Amino acid sequence: MITAMTMLAKQTGANRIVAGTKIPHPCGDPSLPVEVDETVRRKILECALEVLQADVDGPTVFTPDVTFTTG
Repeated sequence: MITAMTMLAKQTGANRIVAGTKIPHPCGDPSLPVEVDETVRRKILECALEVLQADVDGPTVFTPDVTFTTG
């Protein structure tokens, strides 16, 4: 599950949780320049694909390697 509400995902019992960026846009940030938003979305989805292969015991939160600043 990709979500900005990781605590709620844990409470509902999702096993693999990928931390998203914002509640209305968990897989990106439309307020960023297009090129930066595409990079953020790609990193989140790459993390989600890697998480599918991870062994987990119960709800586990994974945080994509995404760093950005808004101006």
